[in-house]
Amino acid sequence: MKKLFLSVLGAVLISASPNITFAKPEIKPLAPNIAETGSEYYRFSIKTFESADKKRKYRVWLGIPTQQDSLQQKEGYLYRSVFMLDGNAAMSHLDDQILKKLSERDAPVLVAIGYETNLPFETVSRALDYTPADLRTGLPAADPRSPQRMSGGSSEFKKIITEKISPWVEQQIKLDSSRRALWGHSYGGLFVLDSLLTTTYFSHYFAASPSLSWAEQRMMQKIETTAVAFPEKKQLLLMEGDITAQVGTALSSNFDASGINNNRKVLSKFKVQGVDAKFLIYPDLKHGEMFKASLLDVLLNRWM
Repeated sequence: MKKLFLSVLGAVLISASPNITFAKPEIKPLAPNIAETGSEYYRFSIKTFESADKKRKYRVWLGIPTQQDSLQQKEGYLYRSVFMLDGNAAMSHLDDQILKKLSERDAPVLVAIGYETNLPFETVSRALDYTPADLRTGLPAADPRSPQRMSGGSSEFKKIITEKISPWVEQQIKLDSSRRALWGHSYGGLFVLDSLLTTTYFSHYFAASPSLSWAEQRMMQKIETTAVAFPEKKQLLLMEGDITAQVGTALSSNFDASGINNNRKVLSKFKVQGVDAKFLIYPDLKHGEMFKASLLDVLLNRWM
């Protein structure tokens, strides 16, 4: 009840106060990441892929644990893996202390899918790649939040992952099909949910602060009308920050005062279909802060 009250209060404060502003994330060039500086615990390789229309280039980092057990190799051991969207930003949050912790357990293969840029986010490209098509036409269209850029290209982006990136990864290291995870934040969270509906490549789905209010709740509408393929083989963790609006506070443009309740609705819809779905709330975290918090939580605590 307290969570619901705070969500309603946030919506009231936003509509009532002119002092609440919506902030865009500060995007600065990134320093060299762990793949470039070198790791004691993982070896990285990088490959570039291209979209079908030749307009976007994807930079993909593949991280393979260096301390591979010889017995596991002899027996054809299959590795668990986590595919991370917004790969440029995701890689910027990894360091050798984190990779050391991963190597002390059942170290996962890391696949960070980014863009050919030195910025943490390629906002125009991700708006197209991570969002579902118009439900009426089935085609990409202008992004309702920023009409100067396109949205609704998730179907083609899924093909890039499943038909180009994944085969390349599995040529280098054998993955366990029952332990392949996909993580994404914000628009990336929408892509995770869309992938759960329409693909069977991944077994575990981590959607952090999905922008469920985007495009008049298009993703929620799609979830309402789409049957999940092989739901019994899929697990979902929804992850949301418990943000409340405060006068004078700058909020992300993706802030959704009903975010917690919308996540609960999504949770309910997937559970009815047989998906092993859970919802985790992170107290006092804003939308943008959920990126790093959820990513590291998945790697160090939730995906073991």
